Amino acid sequence: MRIREMALITAAALLLTACSDSPSDTDIQAALQPRLEGASCVKAAMFNRFPVTLSDGVMSGTSSANQPAFDALTDAGLLAKSANTYSLTDNGRAAYVQQESGFCYAQGYEIAKIQNIAANPNPMGAAVDKSWVVTVDIRQKTIADWANTPAIEKLARNPENLSEVPKTYTVVVGRLKGEQTLKLIDPRFSIMRGVGVNQAF
Repeated sequence: MRIREMALITAAALLLTACSDSPSDTDIQAALQPRLEGASCVKAAMFNRFPVTLSDGVMSGTSSANQPAFDALTDAGLLAKSANTYSLTDNGRAAYVQQESGFCYAQGYEIAKIQNIAANPNPMGAAVDKSWVVTVDIRQKTIADWANTPAIEKLARNPENLSEVPKTYTVVVGRLKGEQTLKLIDPRFSIMRGVGVNQAF
């Protein structure tokens, strides 16, 4: 009886140690944060400057075959159209980021829920002291109203990126030997952000 009690106490102590050694939600947030930052934008090379005048000539600027894309941005309130020329509206100037060649609709991602933290059964190399497999729900931050219009959704090559619905990811985090800071050590983890727009030539 005494042996059984000692075994139970030892098992409980080991479980408590394992639980207390697990990374906190705050640690996980800090480890993933660099990958969550960055704007999501509706992008295309033809959006690299404004105003834009569409042309039927092959070698004379942006092709008129791209009119549906520019009209969609006009319907969303980002552009004003005069004949074949498109200029930024006030809303367009607020969303436009020239270095992105596009209009940004959300400012990064955030953790919605940490579902599970489990010790990683797989070795991660000599430099890693301990590692954990984390199942986490990640959602896009608030999306601008103009990006939720049917015109923009139809325009986008990957309209699923115009959503705030959380997606579930499995990532590996760990602590390197001699360090206390939790790090993301999963090279496969990435978030597909932004939407591309097809360009006609």
